[in-house]
Amino acid sequence: MPKIHIKKGSVSLDMTAMCDVAFLLLTFFVLTAKAKPQEPVEVMTPSSIVELPVPDINIITILIDKPGRVFIGMDNADNSRALWLDGMTSQFNLKLDAKSKSDFINGGVLPVGIKDLPKYLSSDATTKKDLVTKTEGIAVDTSNAPSNELKDWIMNARRANSKASVVVKADAKAPYAVIRKVMKTLQNQGVDRFSLLTTMGAKD
Repeated sequence: MPKIHIKKGSVSLDMTAMCDVAFLLLTFFVLTAKAKPQEPVEVMTPSSIVELPVPDINIITILIDKPGRVFIGMDNADNSRALWLDGMTSQFNLKLDAKSKSDFINGGVLPVGIKDLPKYLSSDATTKKDLVTKTEGIAVDTSNAPSNELKDWIMNARRANSKASVVVKADAKAPYAVIRKVMKTLQNQGVDRFSLLTTMGAKD
């Protein structure tokens, strides 16, 4: 009895559905992704071989540039920037319009002190760049006196988000005396653990 031979054909796989899903996912991420605000100054961090990761959310960033100016920022996890602003405006009796508040909430690292904050938030992009060039940054010293403005920013930031970790991003050539003042201010505010941001260096 003759055997029945089944005709063999090439197997084809329709990839249309998979391509559709891939492009839908790509479109979703492009439309929902939020660009990270640009930092007001360029900071070249020192290198190290430490591989401990820095958290992506719930962080308070203290920036120290090469001349030793101090800036501060915080991400907007759980609407914390709005609460942060409420604390600072209440403490210093600031009057801000809706646009200025929106710019603060959606912004990044603050490049000016509290006295220049209303002018900075209400200015256009060109004026903001000019203010960043001329600013002396946020006042900081080793005391708890009103002259140490950084302590107020840190205190209100931690009230706005108690889960936030502190990250210090200092330029490799920033004055050590300024870094010491920042660290002392953090300790005075009960922040005994914080991260020093570095660039990954080569191991020996």
